Amino acid sequence: MKRKFITNLSFFLLLNLLIKPVYVFGIDRVVQNKVGAEIYGRYFTLFNIAIIFQILLDLGIENFIRREIAKDPERSGVFFPNIIIFKVLLLIPYFIICFAIASIQGIDTRDFYFLALILLNQSLASFILYVRSNMGGLQLFKTESVVSVVDRSLMILVVGSLLIYPVTGHRFRIEWFVISQTFAYLVSLIIGLFLLLRKIDSFRFQFQFALLKPILQKLKPFALLVLLMAIYYRIDSIMLSSLLPDGNQQAGIFAHGFRILDFMSNYALLFPVLLLPIFSRSLHQRQPVDGLLQLSALILIVPSLVVISPAIIYRYNLFEILYKEQIHLSADVFAVLTISFLGMCISYTFGALLTANGNLRQLNIMAAIAVALSISLNSILIPKYHVFGAAITNASVQVFTIIFQVVLAVKIFKLRINKKLIFKIILFLILLILVSYTVKCSHLPWLTASAVIVLLGLILSVGTGLISFRGLLSILKQEPS
Repeated sequence: MKRKFITNLSFFLLLNLLIKPVYVFGIDRVVQNKVGAEIYGRYFTLFNIAIIFQILLDLGIENFIRREIAKDPERSGVFFPNIIIFKVLLLIPYFIICFAIASIQGIDTRDFYFLALILLNQSLASFILYVRSNMGGLQLFKTESVVSVVDRSLMILVVGSLLIYPVTGHRFRIEWFVISQTFAYLVSLIIGLFLLLRKIDSFRFQFQFALLKPILQKLKPFALLVLLMAIYYRIDSIMLSSLLPDGNQQAGIFAHGFRILDFMSNYALLFPVLLLPIFSRSLHQRQPVDGLLQLSALILIVPSLVVISPAIIYRYNLFEILYKEQIHLSADVFAVLTISFLGMCISYTFGALLTANGNLRQLNIMAAIAVALSISLNSILIPKYHVFGAAITNASVQVFTIIFQVVLAVKIFKLRINKKLIFKIILFLILLILVSYTVKCSHLPWLTASAVIVLLGLILSVGTGLISFRGLLSILKQEPS
């Protein structure tokens, strides 16, 4: 089980490290600078409306499919055609509700065609995620990892060409970015369908409502959880636009820091994508999961801390390279949002285990409280502290969710509190802070200093025993289960 996780995670990370940094920093960042914070903030607000209500297309199907097919791969041929037709029918309420919410929010009617394009893109993205969830449930992790980077690869080629070519580069429009996404998602979906259908046995494209009805009953808690999580994770920029006179500008500043957080969370998200089907199968076969839980948490959290440390210390230098507007404010927002990222790292590992075990009622209670906290804190802090208040809210809500999930997992799975491991983590954090401060005082060029901090941090993680190369090698040498 651990070997499967490590090998597939390595392949996932390799592909994503090759493609996604180029997209985020070479394409998305450049687009933000080209169109400006206000115009990008307008896009970002519409995008978050589309993301929050994308649950109407998903209804928790992705997590459900990963969990159910992992337990019984033979059911994929029955699930896939019925749910794909059902998702097509869900497009109608999705578009209607998103347009209604945009109207309530006071979105300019001239932006409605723009919103329609964004909704089309999120619809295509939802179908791609559904295809990938079937691949994950069938344990086709390498195939899924290839499909996961197709759209970004195409965006690099298409938008990169538009940005580089002088005629289009000087007058680049945000609409071109969105239309390019449509093309990239469409090609990615076609490739994903082709690869998946070759692996599904006894496939028949027909709609059986009698079969779908019990599935929909099971989907309710998954759907509610995804909706609530999307709200408390994405609502900050929407409330910025609604509560402040210069809301689009503030949302654009928030997007500067949040976009990097989103980029980092793409890597963290690879963990639950792999862990959910592996945990589901292990729990179904009554295999222990505490070892994999600890391993995955450490592999995700420790390197994240090492990379985040220099990013926070030299955040102004970093943002001077990345952006042209509101650099210091954007950098401070980013520093606060790194707390959210660390929260997500823990939440993704423990959340995957709890979801695989079917503890959706407890997770939905947590998510509902998180939504209430997010709306309440944003309502209080945004009018007073503007974009910084939204960042504080986002971080505070993430801290609440990780405490809830860790306590719940310890209670349900009777996890022993590893005092030795806790001591190692505390020691590692103290040493990492001391090393970072010492390197900063050395007055090295900031890029050199950042590289030194990362290198010394990795050495510390091995020296304190949090990361063991010998242990990883022994796992890789095991026979696949």
